[in-house]
Amino acid sequence: MRHDTLKAIAIPYLLAIQSRMTETFGLAVLDERRLKNRVIFSIRGPDYSCFSFKDGTETPLHTSAPGKALVAYLPDKRRGALLDRLSFERLTPNTITDRAAFEKRLALIRREGYATDLAEELTCCHCGGVALLDPNGNPVGALWLSGIDKRLREKTLIANIRHLQWAARHIERDLAKRPDPPRTVKARSPCVTAALAALRKEIGQSVDYAALARASRVSYSTLRTLFRKETGTSLGRHHLTLRLEEVQRLLTHSSLSVTAIAERTGFCDQKHLSALFKRKVGASPLAYRKRSASDGAPRILQSPNT
Repeated sequence: MRHDTLKAIAIPYLLAIQSRMTETFGLAVLDERRLKNRVIFSIRGPDYSCFSFKDGTETPLHTSAPGKALVAYLPDKRRGALLDRLSFERLTPNTITDRAAFEKRLALIRREGYATDLAEELTCCHCGGVALLDPNGNPVGALWLSGIDKRLREKTLIANIRHLQWAARHIERDLAKRPDPPRTVKARSPCVTAALAALRKEIGQSVDYAALARASRVSYSTLRTLFRKETGTSLGRHHLTLRLEEVQRLLTHSSLSVTAIAERTGFCDQKHLSALFKRKVGASPLAYRKRSASDGAPRILQSPNT
């Protein structure tokens, strides 16, 4: 995606959260050739001692929060090729200096939905980063914030990251509305087509992926490989996305309780759904419902047995 297009989509949402951000924040992209994270837009924080970044500022991928967020969501092969080239230079005592530890951090970022830099690049600096993903789950940019460590401790850092996640969700929504660039359309494999249909049909049920493969007369390994290659994501992640989208729909357009929604969408209980929803969406289910109501979304009353 062209950087000017990404900026045009992102800037209105960054301006919308400016009054809530306590530190400098902005938009960055990945430069795979130079192995850098590059700032393409920033808004300086309100305090006189806030950091200031020029467009084009580059930071190392293994230390910067947006850099780590971008690398975490690369497809496996691209991420592996990039890590093969990456040197883990120690910049502070907190810097991650080996690949195994870095890959563990990337896995944590994918689980939590955000990255942090706790004095890993500069001893006095804490940062947060949230990847921006296209409809196929590939990173096209990252939102970030940077501030003085003593002022940006964990509670404040996470609060700022939640605002970035709100902006990221809206930016990704607008990205999904943009028409795809002209390209040669490739037919999906029959087993992938069947799996996509089954996952959408079984949103509220646990799915036996091996059984899906057997039904299509292919091995589970073949289905898993083709699914990731043709959709850009895994079977499990795609199914989870469908379930969370259904949770969002029910929160917005029904009066079902969170407990009832958790049961309907296949989560073990309300607590599990709430924790996962907040991590992935950036707000609790009740906060999301309240915000949707304030946005004027229509509500369809339903009984628990509907």
